[in-house]
Amino acid sequence: MSLSPGTVVAGAGAASAVVAAAVAVAGLPSGARHRAAGIASVGRRHRADQLTIALLDAVGRPVPDAASRRQLRWWGAVVALALVGAPVAAGPVAAAGWVWARRRRHRTARDGERSVTRALPDAVDLLALCARAGLALPIAHGLVAARLPAPIGPALVLADREAAAGRSRADALTDALTPLGDRAATLAHVLAEHLRYGVPLGPALDRLSGELRAARRRQAEEDARRVPVRLLGPLVACVLPAFGLLTVVPLLAASLRALPA
Repeated sequence: MSLSPGTVVAGAGAASAVVAAAVAVAGLPSGARHRAAGIASVGRRHRADQLTIALLDAVGRPVPDAASRRQLRWWGAVVALALVGAPVAAGPVAAAGWVWARRRRHRTARDGERSVTRALPDAVDLLALCARAGLALPIAHGLVAARLPAPIGPALVLADREAAAGRSRADALTDALTPLGDRAATLAHVLAEHLRYGVPLGPALDRLSGELRAARRRQAEEDARRVPVRLLGPLVACVLPAFGLLTVVPLLAASLRALPA
């Protein structure tokens, strides 16, 4: 049976009446409290039913039968607990949400930085290969951008589109690569210097490629050193309990059977 909001409010009032009666009985001495328990149980239910009927009459709702009144009392107790527990749980829930959002932002930034570190050496090597093959940077730009993963590839594609629309290619490269970090900004500076002042592109890209490959190697070594720490959780949670179940438990069971009666 579906309950309207007015009916649920009436049930909350009934639950409040029951709670008030329980508090009044709890204030009695021990002996009187036990003697009044049986009488009060009937009286509380009767007063709660009277309050429920009065509230329903006030809001213009029909008076329910006994079974519906019992259901109203249950709903009222649920609503009362929710109203009492909501302010208490608001603080921990807000703190947990703030910590989760902060950790998610940190993880997103870290993953983006790692993606840039992995993709930049390949981008520099492809640009250097095109430069040695005699391709001009405006031509090599579009060819290399289409073959690189995110986030370097989409940034270079956006810069190439802006340059094709009439913007300076040096400015487009600088604006597209600078938000990706210091290493990407260094690549943008090298390409902009070549476009603006004619600085030779091959030697600068070779030096930058060596630095970026060393950075990617250091990142791979750090990830390899984190593997034992990451395996510790599954080892403790899965392997050790299974080992104890297969080795220690049979020994204990055999020892217990060998004990004298």
